[in-house]
Amino acid sequence: MPSSPSIRRASAMFTAVAVASGAALLALPSAALAADGAAAGVVVNEIVYDTASHGTVDSIELFNASSAAVDVSGWAVMDDKRSERGTIPAGTTLASGGFLVLAKDATPLGFPFGLGKGDEVVLVDAADAVVDSYAYAATAPLADWSRCADGGDWAHATAVTLGAANLCDEPEPPATPGSVLINEVDSGPADWIEFINPGTAALDLGGYEVRDNSDDHRWFFAAGTSIAAGERLVVEASAIGADAAGAPLEFQAAIGIGGSDSIRLYDRTATLLDETSWNGHPAIDGDEAAASYARCPDATGDFALARVTPGAANDCVLPAIAINEVESNGDATDWVEVVNTGTTPVDLSGWTLMDNDPVGHAADVTPVASGTVLAAGERYVFDGATDFSFGLGGADVATVRNAAGLTVAEYGWSAHAAVTWARCPDGTGEFGESETSTKGAANACGTDPTDPTDPTDPTEPVAVAWPGSAEVTVVDEAAMFIEDSSGLDTQQTADGVVLWAVDNGTGTFWKLDAEADGGVAFADGWSEGKRVRFQRDAAAPGKAGPDTEGITAAGDGRIYIASERDNANKGVNQNTILAVDPEAPGPDVVAAQEWDLTASLPQVAANTGLEAVEWISDADLAGLVDANTGAVYDPADYPGHGDGLFFVAVEDNGVVYAYALNADGSFAQIAAIDPGLGGVMALDYDTVLGELWAVCDNGCEGEAARIAFTGAEPAIVHVARPAGMPNLNNEGFATAPASLSSAEPAPSLVTSRPVWWFADGERPGALRSGTLPGAGSVDPIDPTDPTDPTDPTDPTDPTDPTDPGSAPAPIDESLLTDANRGGVTAPASARPGEALPVDVGTAHAGETVWAWVYSTPTLLGSAAVGLDGVVTVTLPDALPAGEHKVVIQAADGTLIGWAPVTVVAASDGSASDGSDADGAAPAATGDSTGLADTGAEVSGGLWAAGVLLLLGAGAGAVALRRRRTEAAG
Repeated sequence: MPSSPSIRRASAMFTAVAVASGAALLALPSAALAADGAAAGVVVNEIVYDTASHGTVDSIELFNASSAAVDVSGWAVMDDKRSERGTIPAGTTLASGGFLVLAKDATPLGFPFGLGKGDEVVLVDAADAVVDSYAYAATAPLADWSRCADGGDWAHATAVTLGAANLCDEPEPPATPGSVLINEVDSGPADWIEFINPGTAALDLGGYEVRDNSDDHRWFFAAGTSIAAGERLVVEASAIGADAAGAPLEFQAAIGIGGSDSIRLYDRTATLLDETSWNGHPAIDGDEAAASYARCPDATGDFALARVTPGAANDCVLPAIAINEVESNGDATDWVEVVNTGTTPVDLSGWTLMDNDPVGHAADVTPVASGTVLAAGERYVFDGATDFSFGLGGADVATVRNAAGLTVAEYGWSAHAAVTWARCPDGTGEFGESETSTKGAANACGTDPTDPTDPTDPTEPVAVAWPGSAEVTVVDEAAMFIEDSSGLDTQQTADGVVLWAVDNGTGTFWKLDAEADGGVAFADGWSEGKRVRFQRDAAAPGKAGPDTEGITAAGDGRIYIASERDNANKGVNQNTILAVDPEAPGPDVVAAQEWDLTASLPQVAANTGLEAVEWISDADLAGLVDANTGAVYDPADYPGHGDGLFFVAVEDNGVVYAYALNADGSFAQIAAIDPGLGGVMALDYDTVLGELWAVCDNGCEGEAARIAFTGAEPAIVHVARPAGMPNLNNEGFATAPASLSSAEPAPSLVTSRPVWWFADGERPGALRSGTLPGAGSVDPIDPTDPTDPTDPTDPTDPTDPTDPGSAPAPIDESLLTDANRGGVTAPASARPGEALPVDVGTAHAGETVWAWVYSTPTLLGSAAVGLDGVVTVTLPDALPAGEHKVVIQAADGTLIGWAPVTVVAASDGSASDGSDADGAAPAATGDSTGLADTGAEVSGGLWAAGVLLLLGAGAGAVALRRRRTEAAG
């Protein structure tokens, strides 16, 4: 972003407005008032948007270009939605040549809406007739569109001038005196030198001196010789000047320009002004007559091989660098690959990449680091993460410039490629649409069977379909949020489920009450949200504040927010976690604690750092491997960290990192997980699935990854976005807990629950809801193919009586009610280790069922129901005494029913094998088959196996998907 502009305001920008009846702004005699309040002449004059760019609140300035004052009472301004308006108070008049400024949320001259990055301002009179309007694009370098001169044509402002005359032109540079430089030298076969005056005034050259590499070879300009401002003056071999004594002297009589030589220029005091040296006569394709050494660009650039242009603009021979591949809509960032097609190395130090807006994006490029040399045949990638911060558009131009600002290579396109635009063959071929991205590598131009562009390549993995509804619903059909929507997280509270949301442009966060249908409403007192502040800005409310990308609710009652930089210093990456007390009074809430993780993470560009944060309870991390120990994570190894870990995602590399944040401000990195996405914008721990979601934005076509902690390498499955979800820049994602599972009529309990996405740049339409399977539903993401006829032992084969397949997810106990007991009965009491007959009804005879014992769900195993409707389960030996429930589910996870059972402690005469003290086994009714696997130990193994099956094929199912990003200027 450009540096903060100078802010110019009239001293009475807001206070000068008198709203009492009959008063006027910059009041004139009443006789000067226009007879008609809608008289022509009042226009929208200045529009200031994107507060984060300059710290000025969104503002609209009106200007009266007419010769009479205008009564603007009841006039109003609106944005492109034309649904909200800011109305000018009664009694307000605008003097001829006067200004009136309205600001967002100001009183009495204000408006309630925010101005977007690309919006419209509409001015209507008291009769609702449109007086003026202007639709602007988000291209103004200072986020300020102004009419210049006031009331004239629209242009990019060069300063914010609310309440004062607009400025759109850069100030005239101060005049520079005449000067002279060596600009071009031809050493053979002709000898001549071109000089140039880069100043703004003529310069008298009489007595100035030229030498070659020898101090006794001297030639002086004759008296009366001058060079005009901007002029090029060529001294040829036959030019007549003077010797040291002032006698006439032909240039070639004093100086012969050699193949390895120097030319030096001195003023009358023998002060060296300029010089250049070289080794060997210049030649182009062996032709010395066609070549010279010249500055490119003229007067300012370094000397380089050039085509001879005496007296005209220099034409340097540019390095053999070609644009080779362009990614304008994807990967972790937009990028442009160049290749050295020549035979010699090329120094890229100071080179830059620019798009089709070189003025607006002049401050958004970072020159290539000094000492960067590209060998012949090698590639270099100008990456949006490091070399530029604008986005490449659908119809755009990539221009590569050297350190002197000369265009070395350029390529333009009229639309985004489906993947990339690439040359085939590399460096020399025509551009075409490539079927794969080959960033930094040879373009995929062939049809080798291992070529990733080959659609028949069996190694290319595919993301599984979204497991919930294909349809999504816009929640905020009317604008609820600002425009830089980012992180989301859900929190189960005693009063229900809360959805937390955060905006990255302002640091505003909101608390919303969430419902099972996906609807949300602001919690009481939260419609305006609260703004998180760095501790260093506690006394500076005008500071821009943190770039808040992610939000999570932890077990300690605090909200934790991830920031990737300070919006007051946008060019510096600073990855910080801020702990916030959500109950603290607003509107501003200063962080209670901060952890700066920057040094522990890869060095990235300012705007490609932390994008998400998610807290996960230690109780849910039994399968996480601690990289510091190589063993399963043990919370006791990190005293003072609380009762959970914080997972963060870095946009640049798409890696997820786990941290223990300690109460004393220190921290420890526990793990680094690559979910195989081009970038990660959101994280959410799904308490129903027991898995971590990592979600990419439109750069990866909205693809997500489900991460399961297995006690070894995490198991990862990629999931496509819902079919009905547009490919939006979603930066927030949150799943509902089991309590929001909605069920079909009992006792089936085929459930669903809501899930939310939060899209940056959308207003309204930032928040969308969809569904996922709810508590008790079968996870449809099962890589085993039930139609596969080739494997007779396939556990998904319903005709195979020996294996029931994968265990379904346990049903949340809160959903088990008397209404869905389903007629299931069992003995009222039992002892640990006993076999327990459970009557599920003859309607289920022959069916394979799964059994669980609660309160903490423990899988007992699976078995076929007997012909009398009874299935026998064996209770775990370690089952504690007390009230429990035995739950029976069908093979597809549907609830058949449940029965209560009181477990009594085994007496001294009891046996742990389930027999009575006298050795008699408890009676069991019916022709039933006992569960194939029983007991706590066996159930744990089955459950782990089920999870692995549900995740599917481990790393083999992981697709490294490309990240597709929209251009963002």
